[in-house]
Amino acid sequence: MDEIITFIIFALAGIAGLIMFYIALAIYIVKQWQKAVILRFGKITKITEAGLHFKTPLIESVILVDLRTQTLEMERQVAITKDNISIGIDAVVFMKIEDAQKFVLNIEDYRSAVTKYAQASMRDLVGKYSLNDLLTSRAEIAQSLKAKVDELAKAWGIDVTNVEIQDISLPEDMKRAFAVRAEAERESEAIIIKAHAELEASKNYKGAALNLKDPGALQLRILETIKQISKDQSNTIIFALPTETLTSIGAGGLAAMASINSSDARKRRAMALEQAKKPIQLPTKEKEE
Repeated sequence: MDEIITFIIFALAGIAGLIMFYIALAIYIVKQWQKAVILRFGKITKITEAGLHFKTPLIESVILVDLRTQTLEMERQVAITKDNISIGIDAVVFMKIEDAQKFVLNIEDYRSAVTKYAQASMRDLVGKYSLNDLLTSRAEIAQSLKAKVDELAKAWGIDVTNVEIQDISLPEDMKRAFAVRAEAERESEAIIIKAHAELEASKNYKGAALNLKDPGALQLRILETIKQISKDQSNTIIFALPTETLTSIGAGGLAAMASINSSDARKRRAMALEQAKKPIQLPTKEKEE
């Protein structure tokens, strides 16, 4: 009797274990950013959304598909432009899976497929542009590349959301040529700015000359100039004045200008006369004893 009870207990425990194992195999969880493709005997029967779901073990299988945006870093590609210049170009592709059924049925290694096709398309696009157009039309090239890759990826249930060109590397000789060109452009701009400044200065000088046609203005300018150069007391100033200025300033003005540095001139003349009056002393020889 005890043996029968023991057998029944072990049997019930085994059955309970099988049931728990079956339930564990039957339960699957789909996360919020996923979709689950259910295959029954290898055929897609349904696609489930996020949540807790059940499947038939050993009969149905589940493939989880990530719907989040993914990035593909494209290795540097060496391409030749329309004007036969070799460049290196880096880009990144942003994509997401929008149709889980097409994705499962139509593509196996989708990352490699999208990367290879984007690289080939990029080399083809670069060959249609000259170097200058390539450097100034990066956004346009990126949009063309996106449209081309997205057209193919649609059949795989993939949406290419964006393509960005990260870097365009030039040969060293081209970098030097661009540097020389940029320096020449800066020098040319500096010359133009200097020429404009000189033109403005000449206009101001012309205006000043017109103002100095007035004898009174010219007189003030002359007096200011004399004042500036007379600061050094060792200078002797000799200057000529036009007849109009002499007429306008009158005798009083002439006397004032003649008195400039007059005291210093008198002192120098007096010192020169004193030196001239001194007798010249010749060296004498000593008498022999």
